Amino acid sequence: MFNKIINIEIKPSTKILVVSDIHLQLPVTQELGMIQKSLAERIDILGESSDAILVLNGDVIELWEQHGHSVGDILKGFPVLSESIASFAKKNGHSVVYTVGNHDDTLALSESDRKIIEKKWSAKVCRTLEFKIRKKIIRIEHGHESDSFNATSDNANPKGKKLVQNVLPILTKTMPSLFKGIGDVVNRSLLPSFVLSNLVYKMIAPICAPIIIAVSVLISLATQDSRYWKAAIIVLVLLWVVLMISDAVIKLIAGFVLGGKSAYLRKVDTYHNSEKFDVIIYGHTHQGAIEKRKGYIYANDGCNDIVALPRIGWLGLVEFNKFVQLSHISLDSGKKDFIKYHQHFIPLVE
Repeated sequence: MFNKIINIEIKPSTKILVVSDIHLQLPVTQELGMIQKSLAERIDILGESSDAILVLNGDVIELWEQHGHSVGDILKGFPVLSESIASFAKKNGHSVVYTVGNHDDTLALSESDRKIIEKKWSAKVCRTLEFKIRKKIIRIEHGHESDSFNATSDNANPKGKKLVQNVLPILTKTMPSLFKGIGDVVNRSLLPSFVLSNLVYKMIAPICAPIIIAVSVLISLATQDSRYWKAAIIVLVLLWVVLMISDAVIKLIAGFVLGGKSAYLRKVDTYHNSEKFDVIIYGHTHQGAIEKRKGYIYANDGCNDIVALPRIGWLGLVEFNKFVQLSHISLDSGKKDFIKYHQHFIPLVE
């Protein structure tokens, strides 16, 4: 039977590590190998504590994009991490809790898949973990239920799953230069900007603009009329202005239609009003943070995955650089300031 919520007792000496959004899948890439090694090291350090809890806070296993690979197959593909978790769980005073996310939500529906996690990692599988530290109610969930695109509690396929499984493969196959890597964009309101950025920095700037200028210069030389190359420059400047305005408009529209951090947090506020916790720890958004809200603390453990982060490019339009993000939340019940967020970014060169 699937446990929707698990309550556990916390000792004054208990240390807790919360990690999420690892998206373990096959084949094992160089980046996933890097993430596996980092996670194993962090778990081994946690294992040095006599009282410790490892919380795998959802989307640990990628099941939306995997075809033909079972949960058991994926775990076998990551022996270093699996052995580290298994060794941690065997020690007295240690426990592992797996809170189900949206990309691995079949664990909530499939008893056979849950049994693999329970057997391999000695993990308790649930939707929500709750405990108290100095009378403060701490709740840990993946966080997708506060996201209308990815909520799975109604047992229907969410919009996000349909996009990942049906639409995205078609886009990346037919137009890879525009859409490849769009799933790594952290801020959902920047998804259209990612496509526009690829169009400008991969096609217009390096290919189209030089051709237009070269042709106009040749025509000007052939006709001894400078108006052609001047006209080309004016057209390119006007195109740049149109692109800048278009980017600002689509960001605004995407913020309303697709939702961003502020919209997401408003739903978390509503959730707090009904459940009355003191601290909520989410994953899901890949945006790590600890933030004081009205009446509670919102914390997010970030992700252990590839992320595409924006910066202003040489044309003034946003462009995206890829990183491996390694982050987690740590809780130490023996300290006054008991919750900390940790992150590390490793740049990727394509």
